Amino acid sequence: MTRFALSLAAAIAALSTLATAQVRQLSLDEAIEMAIKQNETIAVARLGVRRAESQVREARGTALPSLNVSAGFNHNIQLPVFFFPNPTTGEITPLRFGLTNAYNVTTQIQQILFNNSVFTAISASKLYSDAAEAQLDAAVAEVITETKKRYYQAVAASGYTTVAEASLANIMELQRNITALFGEGLVAEFDKIRADVAVANARPMVLQARSGKYAALAALQTYIGMSLADSIVVSEGGFPAIAETPDAERSITQAANENLDLRALRHQIDVGTRMVDLSRSDFYPTLAAFGQWQNQGQSESLSGWQSASSTVVGLSFSMNLFDGLRTNEKVEQAQIDVQSARERLQQVSNLINLQVRTLINQLESARQRSQAQRSTVDQAQRGFEIARVRYREGTGSLLEINDAETSLAQARLNAISALVDYHVTRADFDRATGQIDRSYWRFVRQESK
Repeated sequence: MTRFALSLAAAIAALSTLATAQVRQLSLDEAIEMAIKQNETIAVARLGVRRAESQVREARGTALPSLNVSAGFNHNIQLPVFFFPNPTTGEITPLRFGLTNAYNVTTQIQQILFNNSVFTAISASKLYSDAAEAQLDAAVAEVITETKKRYYQAVAASGYTTVAEASLANIMELQRNITALFGEGLVAEFDKIRADVAVANARPMVLQARSGKYAALAALQTYIGMSLADSIVVSEGGFPAIAETPDAERSITQAANENLDLRALRHQIDVGTRMVDLSRSDFYPTLAAFGQWQNQGQSESLSGWQSASSTVVGLSFSMNLFDGLRTNEKVEQAQIDVQSARERLQQVSNLINLQVRTLINQLESARQRSQAQRSTVDQAQRGFEIARVRYREGTGSLLEINDAETSLAQARLNAISALVDYHVTRADFDRATGQIDRSYWRFVRQESK
């Protein structure tokens, strides 16, 4: 199947879908909201935040008192035997003791007074929670950026279709005029043939533009989790105003401080540093206070129990003196993880610096192109009007009109291309420098409820 046939089939499919489905106007904010609520990466990051919050509560719980209850019941088939030596004769005498049934109930409370790993784990869990939040922020920033880019590309595709349809309308109007003039014998048959050929050549361009529009809208819908059975339109005036190109050095500094990916990596380093301290905590002693109440009883049958209770309080102390150097190795591994994270941070930081400089150059290029194309479109429109007037007055040729119309269409396409290039680049620049509109985070909070 030829490329033209594929484009025609896609365009027919798009048109049939639009004819049977209700068309919905989709704004950029609505697209971002749907993307944030549907994106799987954000969903995973949100679960990571919930898990981190649970770990914070768990770590704090280790510093609280622990209360344990244990109970047991024994039925002696044969009573236990102790062997007692006779100090005079040296003879060993077996002696059975106890009763057939016995029970034991013990309640113990313990409070850690000093354990470096407990206190370190509490602070580490808080850092881990901050790191999970930073990962969520980075995921949200990525989704916002990618949604913007796809939305702008859909806007541009809609604009390309509008230009192609306007160009076809101009050519068809010219064809009707030339056909009427030819019928009156005022123009040559060659002009009519050229007008007919121009219309025939313009129709595939419209179909191709519509196919591209359908593909861009489908890419946007797929990314934001919207069914392709739904038909949407985006505002062709959906491009924000073009701003002045940012200063390079100031932008690099801002990226170093505000970039959400770098912030997430810094939190990972903080967590890793705490993990070093946590591994090193095995070198320190543990001191705990405890209290214990015990009740035990015995009986030959299941009635007439003989019971007694006891209570004890005290302190327990433990310290690792030697564990086969396992703690040393754990500390070294944690330190290597921290060093790896720092190397990764430096690598990403260098890449972002290069990215910011590149994006600034691209922004300036697109801005200048957009400014130039605005005047070019006006000039091309004026040239097309002059060419039509000259042809009607008999002082111009059909070739002039065709060239003028082609120049007008190309100028309009170039203007849209410059705009979409600028705003797609701006979306990447905003993410690199951390300039993400925080108002979009309300969609994250809404979804978390």
